Amino acid sequence: MKPGRMIFSTLFLLIFFTASSHAGDVGIASDGSMTWKAGIDGVEIEWNADGSVKRLYSRYSHPVEFADRRGIMTAQTIAEEKAKGAIVRFMNQSVGSNRIVTEVENDINKATQERQSGANATVRKMDERTLISNLTEVTTSFAAGKLSGVIILERGYEEKMQEAWVVVGISQKTINSARSVSQMTSGGASAPQVDQPSAKRSENDPGHQGSEIRRTNQKDW
Repeated sequence: MKPGRMIFSTLFLLIFFTASSHAGDVGIASDGSMTWKAGIDGVEIEWNADGSVKRLYSRYSHPVEFADRRGIMTAQTIAEEKAKGAIVRFMNQSVGSNRIVTEVENDINKATQERQSGANATVRKMDERTLISNLTEVTTSFAAGKLSGVIILERGYEEKMQEAWVVVGISQKTINSARSVSQMTSGGASAPQVDQPSAKRSENDPGHQGSEIRRTNQKDW
């Protein structure tokens, strides 16, 4: 290994080992590649031995209200979009805070007349002023971006937790493939993805879906 590359790799490892105690765990493979998880609900990034990004994952879960096929698929669709949103937020997001002060002043004039027996009448007049001040602070975050080469790596449902999840991923290979396809006037067939359910629907309760995991057979994507 060249001295320059060795110094770069050493500094790269030092930075990520330092960051791992705060942001997430770092795992190092035998070939020198690393995996870093950005926080509890953050994306998971795989790095090549030379420090370049190999691919990244994003996993998101969503509760299932009705544990039938339609309910699970709906929850998985929501989880898929939120997993993509997590990648966009990781790359870039805008956060803003606004403070709004409103002041409302109301003047109310009230006049009442009381008449007793006889010709005497008493008129009472009362002026009221109400001042209302209100301070509202709103903190917002906004993330928008364009993702290319996103594929679904895994769909699943956990019966005990009543929770569905989806794992999406992006790699340099999928990005390059997406760019090549977008430049073509006619599309070509992509590598097949075969889903294999790990659990079958209960025969005693046909309207209830048991736990299952569907994942792609592709290893090097």
